[in-house]
Amino acid sequence: MVKKTEGSTGVWAWVISLFLAGLIYIAPKTTKSWVSATVRYSLYSPFVWVDKQYNLLQDNFSRYIKVYREMGRSKIELEMLKEIREENKRLRALLEFSESNEFSMVVGEVIGNARNRFPSELTISRGTDYNIEKDDPVVISEGLIGRIVNVGPNTSIAQIFPNPALRISAVDQRSRVKGIVSSRNGRELFLEQVSKEEDIAVGDRIVTSGLGGVYPKGLPIGRVVQITDPPQSMFKEIIISPLVSTDKLEELFVIIDFNPDTLVIDSLENTTKKEEL
Repeated sequence: MVKKTEGSTGVWAWVISLFLAGLIYIAPKTTKSWVSATVRYSLYSPFVWVDKQYNLLQDNFSRYIKVYREMGRSKIELEMLKEIREENKRLRALLEFSESNEFSMVVGEVIGNARNRFPSELTISRGTDYNIEKDDPVVISEGLIGRIVNVGPNTSIAQIFPNPALRISAVDQRSRVKGIVSSRNGRELFLEQVSKEEDIAVGDRIVTSGLGGVYPKGLPIGRVVQITDPPQSMFKEIIISPLVSTDKLEELFVIIDFNPDTLVIDSLENTTKKEEL
């Protein structure tokens, strides 16, 4: 019964198709053109739609790539502008520092470091061509950081805190107690040779004493952060925190033609007075 119904359906489909074909055959030319266009549109419109969507997607993707590249370029330019702004701030501070004191100084750019065991030597972009000599003090606006130990025509090696080879005569700015600033382990600074009876307190500012004629008097070195009284020693153990991290240095000053009678840097004295207030 099912097969017979299916056969009848197939026959009727053929009959209807032939009938429609006959109608189209005898129809006017305009009708035939309309039917043909309708059939073509019905068959090809999905493919035309897919093609349009593909072209649209391709165009949007091209625009996305262009915008992405422009954003990347803008981001790089923004970072460069930030770096230039920070560099200008540093250079402006260096200029103000240089103009506010009576020392003859040469500004040098840090171009390398020697980190074999201790992070305590820097290569700077100035040498004998700029009148730099061995043992010239090395400073930044915050204070003393070391000295020159090797000089070439265009470059120099600066030995900086906390190099164990550095030993500097220093004084407590408040109590005027003297000692020697050095580093035993290449990591921490100590104020040594201070008797247990001397007046030293946490927070005291330690500056150069000027003894020996190598370093100007009054250059800040650091602050006292810890004091202990070892029972086996007649001296206090005093740990000092440097005023600045030398790992982040990009520019510094070398004091040249130093005269031991030169006055203390005005800007450093002003900074000290402000902090004491």
